[in-house]
Amino acid sequence: MKNLVFVLALFLCISCKHKNKTEAFSKEKRESFNPYSYELRNDNIKLVKGQVLYMPVYSNIPHLEDSLKIDMSAFIAFHNTDFTHKVKLHKVQYFDTKGQLVHDFLLNKTKELNPLETADFYVPYRDQSGTGANFLIEWKSDSLVTEPLVESITINLLSSTTVSILSQGKVIKEIK
Repeated sequence: MKNLVFVLALFLCISCKHKNKTEAFSKEKRESFNPYSYELRNDNIKLVKGQVLYMPVYSNIPHLEDSLKIDMSAFIAFHNTDFTHKVKLHKVQYFDTKGQLVHDFLLNKTKELNPLETADFYVPYRDQSGTGANFLIEWKSDSLVTEPLVESITINLLSSTTVSILSQGKVIKEIK
């Protein structure tokens, strides 16, 4: 009986602590964001008005000496890192290993991102674009802004062995 009481008391303590952590991370416990409270600009920060980025992703990767391919899904995250200015995505295009356009995510439209906003793009698991699959992403801003952070996560969670790859985009053209 003492063991049961101890276990119940321990459970109540743990659940109370968990509840407090959840409450501490609520939207009610925040101040308004003031971008000028950060030291934003200095000589070491690169400012640009636009870029074209090359982003590798891996639709499938070889396994067991290329006799088997592991299919992957890919997720691209484009982060506007600027605190005060918007950026506009003009092109988000996905290509296969042979350099053939597979999918155009924006279809000649522009996607505007507010300061600190992120846009996501997803390539499904069933895609067969190969180990050299990639994105070309073109973005611009009306003002000089901090460089965005663009990353891809390519992952397979369907087999008994999880495979994941994290990549960052490479600037291939820049507007200053």
